[in-house]
Amino acid sequence: MRRLALLLASLLPLAAQADPAAAGPLTVATQDYKIAAVPMPTVAYPIDIWGQVWYPEDLAKGPYPFVFLLHGNHGICRAPGSMVDLGTTSFPPNCPPGQVQTPNHAGYDYLARRLASHGYIVASMNANAINVRANGNPERGQVVVEHLRYWQAWNSPAGGEPFGTMFSGKVDLQNIGLMGHSRGGEGVRAALEFNRQAGRPFGIKGIIEIGPVDFGRTTSPTLVTTGNPVYDAADTAWSVILPSCDADVSDNQGMRAFDRAFQITETAGPTPKSQLYILGANHNFYNSEWTPEDPGFSCIDFPIITDRPQQEAIGTVYVNGFMRTYLGGEKFQYLFHGDSDQPTSIRTPVAHSYAETPARNLLIDNFQGAFSPMNTLLGGPNATGNIAAVRCIDTGCRNPPPAAWRHDPGQAAVRLDWPDGGTGTPYYAIHVGPDGGGPRDVSAYALFSFRVAAAFDPKNPVIESQNFSLRMVDATGAVSKLIPVTNYKAIPYPTGYGFRRSVLRTVRIPLADFAGVDFKQLTRVDLIFDKQPQGALFLADVLFAPARP
Repeated sequence: MRRLALLLASLLPLAAQADPAAAGPLTVATQDYKIAAVPMPTVAYPIDIWGQVWYPEDLAKGPYPFVFLLHGNHGICRAPGSMVDLGTTSFPPNCPPGQVQTPNHAGYDYLARRLASHGYIVASMNANAINVRANGNPERGQVVVEHLRYWQAWNSPAGGEPFGTMFSGKVDLQNIGLMGHSRGGEGVRAALEFNRQAGRPFGIKGIIEIGPVDFGRTTSPTLVTTGNPVYDAADTAWSVILPSCDADVSDNQGMRAFDRAFQITETAGPTPKSQLYILGANHNFYNSEWTPEDPGFSCIDFPIITDRPQQEAIGTVYVNGFMRTYLGGEKFQYLFHGDSDQPTSIRTPVAHSYAETPARNLLIDNFQGAFSPMNTLLGGPNATGNIAAVRCIDTGCRNPPPAAWRHDPGQAAVRLDWPDGGTGTPYYAIHVGPDGGGPRDVSAYALFSFRVAAAFDPKNPVIESQNFSLRMVDATGAVSKLIPVTNYKAIPYPTGYGFRRSVLRTVRIPLADFAGVDFKQLTRVDLIFDKQPQGALFLADVLFAPARP
């Protein structure tokens, strides 16, 4: 309990912020819709275009932004009146006699109703027709696009069944947000790609995923039996919620999509990317139809959330906050960059990772090059003292076992272990100036940013956060004050369901806090390991960033 109390004290918010989960002023109505037996080119049988829509009762004030929700893999049949899924068939969505289809799409009513009250039209798709099948995520994306085509027809002057002209001119299909849960996460990422390939007929402005899979990077034959490309989140605002105690996607595959998003070269304008690692959250509680709870329902050294409404509140904050920010233009960015405290409705720690589009940053090093970690990407030779600095990537970061590193195969880092058998305070000095030793002008930037995670290693403290100090040095030899990293973010020991995972989080420090140096002629940033006698950390994606939005 002492470890938990200290961890919570270091991570929980200290002050209230504007909460996007609050109910809006509009009265909400809802309807189901189902178009039976629609042929799909890549599915071996016709499927139903089936969903539920929530909308402001007063449609006269439209058009409204459009949000589309997609659930993941779950049982599709249950006894009438039951919440327990029983049987499935090899030919979905048919259920055995005496059973009815599970309304998996209705499990997001708590999200959709609240969002519609703020002036959004929200539809949730039932994907039972392509559920309980190996992979199928490209098909999920294609069915999402097919739903959007139907909404395009319903939004036209002529309208169409079952709505008639009720939604004609009321749906802004150039201002669309997608949410996908579990396999639905990769499904909406696939829909983004198919929309791009078709010339972007629909304006997808943002995607948020909850506990998604990333089968495009999975080689296991038990998971992937059909072709699944790697889907990325280019040219749209994007965020991923990772439940730390996820017993379904227990390796938090969504972090790999964020790793790739960090390096995307975008063509349609700068769009921010974020990752929200929710301590204690499980997989199933984000969908109110998904019972029972996650198998095992436990977490290593951290209490799993057993109160479903508490986890639904987390989903409401982040999904609603995302859509209201990137579709509605409201100011809830603080939820995603993590530089400010979270709203009081978030009662569990959240580890943020955040990136503006790469074009807006000054990347010092992502450790992708074989020359790292002793030469930075943009600077001269780095220096170390009494610390081991070893570049790693993919399986090279999984040492020693057990393999707690589950980041994308292309995500590189430098692993720092101290002490290294020498004397003196350990340090790692990152040269930021041009190769050859000159200074660099970083005065146009507002933040120094890097990603960091504690390794699964006995050198790290389990009871409290790992810690170290930072300082900056300019060409005149002036040195800033030392800043403890835990003034900004905690670096706790890895946790997770089934096995511990080292999950990189972003630390963003205002340059103004490094008082006493000339940012027009900066030469290096020093990491001084003066807070703990020993430790092991992963460091990645060191950069200077613009002012927070």
